[in-house]
Amino acid sequence: MRYLTLAPVALLLGLTTSVSAEESTQWHYTMGIHDFIVEQESSHTFGFNGNIMIEHTTASDIYLSAVLDMFIDIDTDKLDPDHIPMWFKSEYAALGELYRFSPELSLGWQVDLQGKRNTVSSVEKQAKFFPGLTANYHGKQTKAQLKAGAGYYYLEIDDDVPRTRGYDRGDFGNSEFAYTVMGSFGVDFTPKFDLNLAAQTWNDGDQWLENQYRLTLSYDTDYWEKGSQWLLYVEHTEYNLDPYAKVSVNSPNYLPILPWDNDTLVRLSLVVPW
Repeated sequence: MRYLTLAPVALLLGLTTSVSAEESTQWHYTMGIHDFIVEQESSHTFGFNGNIMIEHTTASDIYLSAVLDMFIDIDTDKLDPDHIPMWFKSEYAALGELYRFSPELSLGWQVDLQGKRNTVSSVEKQAKFFPGLTANYHGKQTKAQLKAGAGYYYLEIDDDVPRTRGYDRGDFGNSEFAYTVMGSFGVDFTPKFDLNLAAQTWNDGDQWLENQYRLTLSYDTDYWEKGSQWLLYVEHTEYNLDPYAKVSVNSPNYLPILPWDNDTLVRLSLVVPW
């Protein structure tokens, strides 16, 4: 997982340091607060977070991005009694255009690599690597995207809670070749204020693996620095725990690997150009 996480960063940093000044590279950092919610346990874990974001457009109009997030939790409800109150997310993307039908409508390609480690909801490690095709609409005030891809899905559950439910080492990881479909819609209410909604699912062909719903509200402000933004981000994730079952899920002896199967991240951040 370490090499999977660091390799795209090294590649992107190499590109951004070797290109000429005429090519477009933007750096941002964020500072914020968050609440990590596990509704089935009435759990709220508050904390502080920050990240570094890099965006780069090559001379051939290929867009590259990297986002590295760190979260420091104020862990008081102890969903996981041995949870270390620091966790991480990472997202990398490369995308380009294949064909433009009109000024608003285009067909493109996109490669996504996403990772997550050590959440209080017992996600020990997660990696998703998905190349795909995109259909894109970008109007004056609205935008939409439909994305479909196939690739690698991996989710490992932390061992502390599963051990109390009869699971042993070797039961915690699920690795699959999978498919994904994502739809998103955005609207610019004013030149400074916009809303984006997205829904995405991952499926191995026989059953769903994960569903995710995202909401982003952003407001451009010069309060901190010219070009900065206030950002409200909500991410709700549902996990299918059936692939971890040691007995039939229809058996009266079946006990899921975790007593919950979803979590929600609510995050308020200030995004500042660097």
